[in-house]
Amino acid sequence: MDSIQVTNYEMNAGLGLRLALVTDLHSMPYDDLLMLLRKEKPDAILLAGDTLERHEEGKSKWNFLSMEQWQFLPEMKGPMVSLMRVLDRLVEHKGIEAEDGEDLGLAFLRDISNLAPVFMSVGNHEWYFTAEDEKFFTDHNITVLDNADVQVTIKDKKLRIGGLSTRYDLKWLKGYSQKNGAKILLCHHPEHYRYKIKGKMDSFDLVLSGHYHGGQWRIGNVGVYVPRIGLMVPNVRGQFGKQIISAGVSNTTRYPRWGNPRELVMINI
Repeated sequence: MDSIQVTNYEMNAGLGLRLALVTDLHSMPYDDLLMLLRKEKPDAILLAGDTLERHEEGKSKWNFLSMEQWQFLPEMKGPMVSLMRVLDRLVEHKGIEAEDGEDLGLAFLRDISNLAPVFMSVGNHEWYFTAEDEKFFTDHNITVLDNADVQVTIKDKKLRIGGLSTRYDLKWLKGYSQKNGAKILLCHHPEHYRYKIKGKMDSFDLVLSGHYHGGQWRIGNVGVYVPRIGLMVPNVRGQFGKQIISAGVSNTTRYPRWGNPRELVMINI
């Protein structure tokens, strides 16, 4: 597997904090990622979705959300959607959930909980959490932000951190956007910011996303093929104003990433 690239961003928010953004682990091996996090020494670790694999059919009513709510960009219609379904079936990884032994997503959460405060939002591979998961989060001080926000103090600096889930709650989001102080939004889907937030309730200092996996196969900043999203998708990773989109830390297809290294994002704010 290719090595993880560390990408640094500078955001002028006057807080003097160093934050780690981790997206799209998908309960896969993480030894190299843990080593980098120990080296980078973040003040907080922000997980913007799909840390775990919790999407087995029949375990949650959310398994069958409408296509508009979680899959494909709005401009994708007709034959293009059908083509994407075929491509996704050809390349999708099998058996992550079925592997024996310790759940690697939970093991990762356990290990990073000793490094810095951890805040985790909910992505499209996290349709449910079990009772054991919930106890684990509590026991290891993992703050899960499922259409929820908290005010925290880190190194004597106050800020709010909120998480907009795949099954989004726009009423909660509007209320969060109206709160005072520095605000960070964990928003797994980059398109949610584009279509549901920007220009409407955009009072956030920083919006952190993943989901696109950097494009899987990328030329420049165009994703040639983005699983479950589309073909020739622009702006699949990087900084776009106040939004930062991570390329993610795992490869979840049968084929290598191309022109698209895995990525740990570090943000100085």
